[in-house]
Amino acid sequence: MSSECPQLDAGLRSDRERVGGFSPPDEATGAGAPAGASAGGPAPSPDGVARQLREQAQDALGELLRGLRAADPQGDDVALGGSAAGRRHLHAGLVTALMRLIFLLYAESRGLLGGASALDAHGAPLARLFEDLQEDARRCPGDLERRHGAWARVAALFRALLDRGPRGARGGLCDPDAYPFLEGRPWLTDGVLRRVLAALLAHGGGGGADSRYGDLEVEHIGTLYEGLIAFDLEIAEGESMALLPSHAVVDLEALVALPGGERLARLEEAADLKLGARHAALVAAAGSAAELAQALARRASPRQPGPIARGTLYLQPGQLRRRAGSYYTPRDITRHVVERTLAPLLHAGGQPPAPDRILALAVCDPAMGSGAFLVEVCRQLAAHLAAAWQRAGEAPRLAGEEPTIRRAMALVAERCLYGVDLDPIAVDLARLSLWLAVEDASLPLSFLDGKLRCGDSLIGASRGEISAFPAAALSRGGATDAAVERRARRALTRRAPTRAPPPAPSVEGAREPAGADRAALDAWMALWLCPQDSELAAAAPTPEAFARYMTAAREPGDPGAALARRIAEERRFLHWELAFPAVFDRPEPGFDAVIGNPPWVAYVGRAAQPISPEVFNLYLRRSPAFHGYRSLHGLFVHRAASLLRPGGRLGLVVPTSVSDLDGYRPTRRAHDALCAVDPDLPSFGSDAFEGVFQPCMGLLSTRLDPDPARAAAGAAWPLARSDLDVVSRRLLERLSALAPLPAALFGERGFQTTAEDAERIRRADVPVPPYTCPIREGTDVGELIARAPRHHVDRAGVKGRFRKDEDWRAVRLLIRQTARYPIAALSDGLPFRNSILAGFCDGTWSEFALLCYLNSSPVRWWHYTRHRDAREGMPQVKIAHLRAIPAPPPARSDLIAALDALGRELGPANAGLPPEARRHLDGVVASMLEMTEEERSCVARWAAATPLPRPDG
Repeated sequence: MSSECPQLDAGLRSDRERVGGFSPPDEATGAGAPAGASAGGPAPSPDGVARQLREQAQDALGELLRGLRAADPQGDDVALGGSAAGRRHLHAGLVTALMRLIFLLYAESRGLLGGASALDAHGAPLARLFEDLQEDARRCPGDLERRHGAWARVAALFRALLDRGPRGARGGLCDPDAYPFLEGRPWLTDGVLRRVLAALLAHGGGGGADSRYGDLEVEHIGTLYEGLIAFDLEIAEGESMALLPSHAVVDLEALVALPGGERLARLEEAADLKLGARHAALVAAAGSAAELAQALARRASPRQPGPIARGTLYLQPGQLRRRAGSYYTPRDITRHVVERTLAPLLHAGGQPPAPDRILALAVCDPAMGSGAFLVEVCRQLAAHLAAAWQRAGEAPRLAGEEPTIRRAMALVAERCLYGVDLDPIAVDLARLSLWLAVEDASLPLSFLDGKLRCGDSLIGASRGEISAFPAAALSRGGATDAAVERRARRALTRRAPTRAPPPAPSVEGAREPAGADRAALDAWMALWLCPQDSELAAAAPTPEAFARYMTAAREPGDPGAALARRIAEERRFLHWELAFPAVFDRPEPGFDAVIGNPPWVAYVGRAAQPISPEVFNLYLRRSPAFHGYRSLHGLFVHRAASLLRPGGRLGLVVPTSVSDLDGYRPTRRAHDALCAVDPDLPSFGSDAFEGVFQPCMGLLSTRLDPDPARAAAGAAWPLARSDLDVVSRRLLERLSALAPLPAALFGERGFQTTAEDAERIRRADVPVPPYTCPIREGTDVGELIARAPRHHVDRAGVKGRFRKDEDWRAVRLLIRQTARYPIAALSDGLPFRNSILAGFCDGTWSEFALLCYLNSSPVRWWHYTRHRDAREGMPQVKIAHLRAIPAPPPARSDLIAALDALGRELGPANAGLPPEARRHLDGVVASMLEMTEEERSCVARWAAATPLPRPDG
């Protein structure tokens, strides 16, 4: 992991000592040590085990689907797959079945199932069941495909655990009624269950049970779940086939209808499949779906072997995980963020915390997923609680040999932790994860039912805002919204009675019955999200009509109230004051800490996800963070900050771009109006999350006292820079204080291509009609080298969007955009794509002087060191970067002539920068910038360690 956070770097290698010399529970007691670890060898990597088990769980999901299809291919449950909603429901049911097995296997590996069921007195019922199935398979292999009793044993075991405590508000994972086909008539043969258990248990190719669940940390259960929801359940429109390496399913009938040459491009696009020359020729020549299947047989996925018939359900690597923005957070990050978030609360006044102060803390994760952050909070607060007991001599009375830390974790979980998530299965996983982390088999699974809630953290109302009709709710996007809202406000003003109407019945919610309170909040919130053709939207927005509507909201039989309830259930409204009254009804309402990793979802740009007009309008009107670069994580930053009480602490993991990109200024402004950020925020680098090429950081801040007059500018947030020594830091600060180069020296002139332009541009060294106009791209630009264009464009096909020849000839420099620092060459007037930026000249800077300045090591060092997005993620030089480059002090501007002379000598040669010329160039620029010998050595070391990109990018 590339990180600029020195504290985290240390934590990545070993667990640091905790405050007060007390270690987290798993370190202090040895609880949770890998079951397979031996004294003579290294313990297996939990992350490595989790990755392997995730692959095995995905295999098992395919086995479940095939077992369901084979059991009743025409039955009602499979018929649900005929609609998108039905397929989602069916997929959720299969994931639920598999996650129940995974949970039981993990609990079994920790010895938490003893006594849960009479099925096995030793606490390992699934291992025993698998052994029985294996033995039956050896004796009578055919019988297992006709038997259906084994799944009933699994269901009974899970039900025995649920029946230990009262039923609470649960999602599908802990609700036996959520997916009837898992509980009702036989749906899974014993043979299928044996194969599923083999996939989940077997390791190293053995035929017996070799459970690795003891090697996992409890947080890894979440990554197994995310691996399962990474697939969509689809229905084959034609004969299809699953292909390696991505296990993607390709419609062979649709593929064979394409011209031979386009089939290879479709395979690469849809399945990440690249073929060698011989197999590519077979694919191109295939005349039927059967011949295509034969040509691709060597690349068939073992997860879905053989052809997939038309109308068959199959699993397809999908977009759900990316759309949801959900990714497993590594424990190194959760540990660091939680520790830094809680530290000021635990050590306020410079004194170690007393037990009562620890247990009075209220900590919430508003997008908790499977509970990784809450588990870490539980560990750390429990460690501090046990230490506080020890200091005070107040250790609680324990039953038998119960470890102190286990009792501490149970108390912290019950009293301090709160969480919300939109996914009901994730909510159940969080409950189960905390139960597993506490490792107290005597606790019912329901012990956190009231603290972890399923709902939308961003959609809900407060008692204080529902006394007035929300005129802005009438907007739904589009040019007429402002006019609609103005008419509504005029109606409210024009028809206002001489005496104000009584407040909505539940404004004083604390005095109302809870059901009436919720009904009023639901009714008010439903006005924002009701269909435009509904009776709620059609109601006249007058004070009288609004008062009648809010009064009727408490009547179960009222049609408007029924519609509001339905919208509330579908959207999963979460009204924070009602969800957690112990937190919001106290004298200083709000949480003491809000932590987590909210979903990273963008609603603008190339990665924009769809959003309904009514939800867009709701976010836009109710959150100041939903402006500029609109994103779900930006909304969560503001919501999390608003949930804190004064002095409360915020600790979120967000993309690092939130800290400094101008598009996120509204998000920073919304946050800074409520909270003050910590200095030296941790940067976790660009590879912190598996499969995510996105730099991330920790946002740590403290809630300020209320001040309506406080205005925030949204300045960049300060990131830690462990990569800078004293000399580098001093040089960076000094150069950054210089005046920048003139902004007019740089501009964007490149041809902005669209998806349709792929058909109008061809890669070829020579023009082939109609692709006759040469056009450069970023990789054609090297250091003082403009390579011959390797692409040609059909200029007539893009007529109207292509610049005139004189516009291209006006450009003096070509500057590569896809790079971590400036790389420039002289322009020869040919067209170029938008992966190249344009350089110009003025009365001070000729193109030859600017060419040398941009390619010098001191300027490149400044650019790379100054701009975070040059060091992390996808490299890209931006116009704003170029316009921020420091110009030499006026006293040294005489040396610009030396750069001009060198540029006139080297630039037209178009042959690069020889080593001797490089040394001379860097020396001239270092003198221009008045660099010391120490500073010159610093830049030289950086240049030696940072080579130029390859010509091909």
